[in-house]
Amino acid sequence: MAEILKINEKEVKIGTDDGKVVTVPLSSVNYDNPREGDKVKVYKDGKDFIVTQSSSSFDDVYSTDAKGNKKINKHVFVWVGTFLLGNIGLDRFMRGQIGIGVCKILFGWLTLGIWYLVDWLIALSKAYGSAYGNVEDITFDKEGNYTR
Repeated sequence: MAEILKINEKEVKIGTDDGKVVTVPLSSVNYDNPREGDKVKVYKDGKDFIVTQSSSSFDDVYSTDAKGNKKINKHVFVWVGTFLLGNIGLDRFMRGQIGIGVCKILFGWLTLGIWYLVDWLIALSKAYGSAYGNVEDITFDKEGNYTR
């Protein structure tokens, strides 16, 4: 999620997800009262930029990049998606594995809770272990597999 870093009377400096700083004219900001710290989306239209305010706090939790990889906040995924609601397959739906999520709803009870426990332990070890331990997001590929 891009963020406004600095505003002056003519231009806006925006920090992007990849660590770059983009400078755009103030007229490119497409909402009222932009402030430093605002979460924004930056679009490039030829040589022009269009900057819109992030419309939802959900964007901080879940996003999809240009390659189709899904990024999910690791704390929300592990504790809400897997631990609290893993028994109804929410973790699999969050990963994009709709078919497995439906199977988990319909047949997960047959495993007497083992399926839920194993999914939670894997998510816990991935999120807080060496794979994603130093970042805030877990990334899944198009098939819903962990990317690390």
